[in-house]
Amino acid sequence: MVKNEYKHFNPVKHKLDVKVAVVRKGFHCKHNINYHIIWIPKYRKKLLNGKVAEVLRTIIEGQCKEIGAEMLALEIMPDHIHLFVGAKPTHKPCDIIHKIKGNTSIQLRRCFPSLKYLGYKPNPYWKGYKFLWASGYYCGSAGHVSQDAVKRYIDEQQGKDVFEYSIFGDSTGQTSIGDFSC
Repeated sequence: MVKNEYKHFNPVKHKLDVKVAVVRKGFHCKHNINYHIIWIPKYRKKLLNGKVAEVLRTIIEGQCKEIGAEMLALEIMPDHIHLFVGAKPTHKPCDIIHKIKGNTSIQLRRCFPSLKYLGYKPNPYWKGYKFLWASGYYCGSAGHVSQDAVKRYIDEQQGKDVFEYSIFGDSTGQTSIGDFSC
């Protein structure tokens, strides 16, 4: 587990190394699917502080329960949100994100009318007020098993090397998924 690479999102604080390793049970399956989701307010406005952040936290917790996703961690910064959820195999990440973003936008604007214009002076001719959140988001999957561990496990089952080549261009199998270093 990364040790506090981001000062505002502290995995140690939420004990993510333990939560990521939990295998959940469904009716006919066992799964460990976790998503790290990040999104921002439109124009990266610093609106998410004080009472707005408290209400937002409550709304997101309620949405996660309603969807059936387990909220593992939540960090609300003034200009962005980190959400780490455990999902079922039937959940698509885009559906989780769209439901949470859509519902939080509606409810926050009901509670705080000033968010309708994103903190700008009200102007009925300005069309930018239709959305609280920017249209994009980041979603990364996280689990407790690496590519090498899965390969080793499969190799041991049959007593032979199952993977004759690597789709990542490394014949040794040492390439890790998500290595984006330059």
